[in-house]
Amino acid sequence: MTLRPIALLLAVAGATAQAAGPVYRCGSSYSQTPCPGGTQVEAGDPRTAAQRAEARRIAAAERTAARKAEQERLAAERRQRGEPAIASLGPTAASAPPKAAGKSTGKNKTKRRAKSKDDKGEPFTAVAPDSRKK
Repeated sequence: MTLRPIALLLAVAGATAQAAGPVYRCGSSYSQTPCPGGTQVEAGDPRTAAQRAEARRIAAAERTAARKAEQERLAAERRQRGEPAIASLGPTAASAPPKAAGKSTGKNKTKRRAKSKDDKGEPFTAVAPDSRKK
């Protein structure tokens, strides 16, 4: 019952695509209007309606398989990282940062460079020494 409207739609779409009119190649572009020095190009689809429907069915099946493969890949990556399969909006026990085993010694603090009097916030520009000076 549902195949009849789909078949009718495909038949109408195929008929309108073939009745679109001629296509002209004008240099490196294509147009439906003739141009000086342009050549007419056969732009019709030589496939039958059944062949076009089969191609659409195969493309839809490939899209579905690609989505499934992507979901499986993402799930495998989550398992590899040890993340839960379902995302949560709040922190979970698995995502909580580990607690330190003892007091921090403070040795891992990054040092900041003290600004000199000459540093005006301008970018450094390297200049080659003058080769004429001896």
